Amino acid sequence: RLRIRTLRIALAMASLVCAVALAEEPAVVATVLGANITRNDLAVQTDDRPRARKLLASIWDHVAPHYIASRGLAATPGEIAELAAYERRFEAHDQSQRTRKLAELEQRLLKDQLRPEERARLQDFCATLQRLARYDAERALEPPVDPARQAAQHARWVEMWKVNEALQEEYGGVVGRTALGPDPHGARAALLREYEDQGLLEIVDSALREEVHAALDTRPSEVIP
Repeated sequence: RLRIRTLRIALAMASLVCAVALAEEPAVVATVLGANITRNDLAVQTDDRPRARKLLASIWDHVAPHYIASRGLAATPGEIAELAAYERRFEAHDQSQRTRKLAELEQRLLKDQLRPEERARLQDFCATLQRLARYDAERALEPPVDPARQAAQHARWVEMWKVNEALQEEYGGVVGRTALGPDPHGARAALLREYEDQGLLEIVDSALREEVHAALDTRPSEVIP
């Protein structure tokens, strides 16, 4: 009897431990390409985006590399070098233009015949250019950027552009206008639905699935004709 009682107590404790472990395990809200996305993954994103947008961002973190690999869109060394060269030329030209403009403004401010409102406007502009000049000087004193880190950053930009172009060519759909350039909103939505149909993406939280689909169906506030 003592052995049976001991065995029952051991089994009860084991069941309790399992129940506690299950309760502490983060709830899975979606699976994409075999990886789980949990509520904790969304909670650590502390910005004020709706949870559906946070989930879409987490999903895309998995989908984008898969799409790049499947379509052969990885950034090449030549593309990375081309972007780096363009960035250097742009920064040098921009700095030269700002230096020239600052000198012109400082000369204009020496004149006495400026109207008060015009002088105030030029002084504000001049102050902005002076702040940028100080920033340029501070950057020049900083240690050189790690080449590998910079190449990785350029590779991400190149691949983003290549993915956006490939998506639009493959799926079409509405294109949004963003600060980072054209965004193939409709094409990305079509790709994610295709992943769902193929079982590569499953949003197991039904309410969240509806919110995600609503976000995918929402037309961007600004579109490119």
